[in-house]
Amino acid sequence: MRVIQDVFRFLVFSNYWISIAAVLYTALTVFQLNLKIPSLLYWFVGSCTLCSYCLQRYVQLGNRKKKKSSRQYWLEGNRLHLGLTILASAILAMITGLSVLSPWQIVSCIPIVAISFIYSIRIFGKKHAKGGLRDIPGIKIFMVAISWVFLCGFLPIWINGLKNISAVEVLTISLEKFLFIFAITIPFDIRDLQLDDLRQRTIPQVIGIEKSIILAIALLFFATGLGWLCTAYSAAVFTGLLLSYVLTAIILAFVKKETKELYYSGLIDGTIALQTAAVVLAIYFL
Repeated sequence: MRVIQDVFRFLVFSNYWISIAAVLYTALTVFQLNLKIPSLLYWFVGSCTLCSYCLQRYVQLGNRKKKKSSRQYWLEGNRLHLGLTILASAILAMITGLSVLSPWQIVSCIPIVAISFIYSIRIFGKKHAKGGLRDIPGIKIFMVAISWVFLCGFLPIWINGLKNISAVEVLTISLEKFLFIFAITIPFDIRDLQLDDLRQRTIPQVIGIEKSIILAIALLFFATGLGWLCTAYSAAVFTGLLLSYVLTAIILAFVKKETKELYYSGLIDGTIALQTAAVVLAIYFL
């Protein structure tokens, strides 16, 4: 049991867990819409996610001066591993990106890559706290959700061919995914309440913890509604989505200020994999 816990902690703290979740969320889009994409896209999505999150963690190691989380203590003791992961995943992302994406798709990825690169790096003055994009009041959670929707939602659809799906359906699917990612990102701002500068004006800082959880669950409700309205989803796909949203809402309902790190980075991030599993099982058994 101890070995399993250590392996899971390693997967979570090293950012492999969230990268696997990104690959599964991309696969979810493929299964939902019966898309045909090259397998290298999964490697591209996974390596981009791994590089982005590791880079953010590496930069933040030097920024935190308040209370540190268990993840940060782990990362401080594994700086070399983190640096090598950033280098290896960046190289893999470039190789797979050049192999699978068209020139226009590569150009469209540049803003997302730029956002990931400067998300935590100091580029602004002192009035924006630490100076990265994440420190601009109210912007952090939107950047996270937009990046995930583009990489795991819109990009697979685009590669498959936009002629095969209407603009309304693309917008509905993208918004449904945006609301889901937004909802499960809110608890992480609760986790970071003791770490974030008050000038960041995150949702929990503005409306409090309980109202933040209510908002997150409400967003899941609206996402469910969009899933029901989306004509591109089959009945089986919607059933899987509905089940995953109910289970995710239950998981979010137990979030409190003192909730441990692995509940966030392990279980809540795991709701992405949960949704993929629920939809795939529904497709095959209904």
